[in-house]
Amino acid sequence: MSVGTSGDFNVTGSGRFGLDAATFATVAAGVATVDLSNIFTLAHNSLRHGPDLGLWMPSVTEATSGVSILGALWIVTFALRHARFGRRPWLSMVFIHGFASLCFSAQHVVTMVAMRMTIFGMMGVHYHFEPNDCFYEYRKDALTYLLIATLLNIFYSRWQNPMREAALQLEREAMFDIRVRGQAVRIPLRAVLALRAAGNYVEVLLEDGRRPLVRGTLSSYAERLIPCGFERTHRSWLVNGARVVGLRPAGSGDMLVDLPGGHEAPLSRRCTKVLQRLKYLQQHASR
Repeated sequence: MSVGTSGDFNVTGSGRFGLDAATFATVAAGVATVDLSNIFTLAHNSLRHGPDLGLWMPSVTEATSGVSILGALWIVTFALRHARFGRRPWLSMVFIHGFASLCFSAQHVVTMVAMRMTIFGMMGVHYHFEPNDCFYEYRKDALTYLLIATLLNIFYSRWQNPMREAALQLEREAMFDIRVRGQAVRIPLRAVLALRAAGNYVEVLLEDGRRPLVRGTLSSYAERLIPCGFERTHRSWLVNGARVVGLRPAGSGDMLVDLPGGHEAPLSRRCTKVLQRLKYLQQHASR
């Protein structure tokens, strides 16, 4: 594969926003805490104002709700995978997360009602769910969805070590496929330092100094590479954030991004959030 050779560029196994065991356990603990509080509140109120429901009925209703919420978490992570807060236009995020909250509520209600009907039936008690209750449930579910999505977004954006996240993503995605003259060449993601728009092509800057040209637009690659730790530093540049080794002023508020091998890429003064993330990465990398 020589410099300047044209070809197709594909991402093999793009990065995903997901829940690891520790994060899922944290969310589950929060849901369980709220459910326990609601159980004792319902039991206390029924004891004072009647009829006495004991603990079993509130326990069933709250437990089925909590389990159903945990079962619908994949919808939250799926939406965040495609619309991380602050990474897309607000109108697009409102549409995506609004639709996702409806799906979240629908799965929560259907699963919860099915479980309650089964358990209550086994206990010889009739459970009835009115269709009009769906709107009431959605109001609660929308707030629950927003809370969980916000907490997950904050956790992944601020609390999780960005260098560790980038490293884990690099391990998971691992390879790119570059098709050159009909032949597929696999390139490790870590070996891709940056991409630069070049007319109707995109120039891929590789760690070994090669610069193959691939078909497509920089924006199409940005959609797949930004979740993998790449940053749009300029309208014509996309940089692998995990491979940045330094930042330098370039005058007029712009910056230069230093990459391995003496390579550099521009960082526009308009990309203030990108600059903050890269500085954060540099601070953690120097520790």
